[in-house]
Amino acid sequence: MTHLAIPPKREGESGRQYAYRVLYYGIMSLQLPPSMVLSDSELSQALQISRTPIREAIVSLQEAKLVEVYPQRSSCVSRIDLDAIEEGVFLRYHTECAVFREAVHKVDGAAVGRLRANLLEQQRCLESGDLYGYFERDNAFHKELYLMAGKPWVWETVSRIVTHHDRVRLLQAQLGDEQLWQAHREHWEILDTLMSRSEKNMDEFFHGHLTAGYRHALPELIRRFPEYFVL
Repeated sequence: MTHLAIPPKREGESGRQYAYRVLYYGIMSLQLPPSMVLSDSELSQALQISRTPIREAIVSLQEAKLVEVYPQRSSCVSRIDLDAIEEGVFLRYHTECAVFREAVHKVDGAAVGRLRANLLEQQRCLESGDLYGYFERDNAFHKELYLMAGKPWVWETVSRIVTHHDRVRLLQAQLGDEQLWQAHREHWEILDTLMSRSEKNMDEFFHGHLTAGYRHALPELIRRFPEYFVL
């Protein structure tokens, strides 16, 4: 596990919560790539906690379809499932179109300030090559739309279901950052539309924003990383 960044345990954080946070980050950042075997003993040594909370965290990750558990054998990071990607994108697209229609009527100056600051952070991440930092801020930007619309639980539900899509989005950066810069420009367009309180239909825009990049990149990603995917 020497390739996995191990953050310190937070005050008041249980062993299970700590193990889940570290493993979730490792999987979503691709430090723990698809198909990688997860060893209880190695994780216990790396995190300096017992095996029990690690096993509990792995069960939770299995429920999130990020880990596959083989009884009496081993656990491994799940491969990226194309059906899971499409199902997650379907949910996020239809949800986000509705959320945006709510948010455009509720946006205020404070929210605009947060979104603008977020976009400047996105730019800094792209310029410095901090791709995982960019994806975190990308998701934070979209989360702000849900919060503006008064739908925080909806965001939590959606974010749990789009994990396979999120891993593809990060893997997509292996092909260059052109699409990431394009998405960044589209985020500015979303902000401009919010600020103008425009009533224009953004459904087609969001469809392209959420799907165009990964669908264009997917054939090449499968060619380069066939062991990462369930085909």
